[in-house]
Amino acid sequence: MPEPIVTKHIFQQLLLSQPIDIPVFHDVALRLQHMMNDHSYRIEEAIKLVNEDTALAAEMLRHANTTYNSGKEPITTIKNAIVRLGSQQVVNLAFTASMASSKSDNSVINAYLKNLWYHSHAVAISSAWMVVQIRSGVNKQNINADEVYLAGLFHDIGRLYLLKSMDNLFKAGLFQIEYHLIADILDELNIQQGIRVMQHWNIPEIYSNTVERHISKEWKCGTNDYLVAAVRSSCKIHHHIEQGIEYNESSEALDKVKEELTLLNIGDAAYVYDFVKAISC
Repeated sequence: MPEPIVTKHIFQQLLLSQPIDIPVFHDVALRLQHMMNDHSYRIEEAIKLVNEDTALAAEMLRHANTTYNSGKEPITTIKNAIVRLGSQQVVNLAFTASMASSKSDNSVINAYLKNLWYHSHAVAISSAWMVVQIRSGVNKQNINADEVYLAGLFHDIGRLYLLKSMDNLFKAGLFQIEYHLIADILDELNIQQGIRVMQHWNIPEIYSNTVERHISKEWKCGTNDYLVAAVRSSCKIHHHIEQGIEYNESSEALDKVKEELTLLNIGDAAYVYDFVKAISC
């Protein structure tokens, strides 16, 4: 007998009852983040930690050579990555590799995971690129492009947690769900669960704060506004591109990011759209 199809409300309640310690992040990435925050680590300790998982180390090196080092001498060891890129970028690589490896045997969940990774990675890269463009004009704000990258990578982390929770429930084989409800559930629970996950795993507050503010109308608060503006605008622009919305000077798409781009002192919105579109191909 086939499993009963549950309602959206029941499915939401089942998701909310899932344990918070579902492995959203790779353990090595978390330990590396905490190590770097301690500011007392030795490079040998970081190398040993990363090399505990050869698959993750290999994925980190792959991303190091595609994301940070186009046209440069290849990075072939974790030690070279730490020396050349610095500790924060290595943390970024660890989380990037961790999220990129998220997969499911359920074809529908796996498709959502792939799309989420594609979006989060594009937002991370374009957010960091955006603040580099305006850094000289707002250098008193001490904007750190590496922090902005990680904020962009984490901005939809609630969706990753929810998808992994769904995967657990599907694997249990207790029921089926109407798949068209998944997107609605992700939209409704994303922010709440994202903040919950970040706090549980002791991720620095700057990132959970971005999760909370990246879709809020009241997003400006005087603290990390530039970081949040970069993530918000990158997220919106990437969604526009995914939907096939073309940029033009009078478009509604421009109106939706005008406030953020104005704060970032970026006047050429077409240039931003072209960059995000290029990395999205």
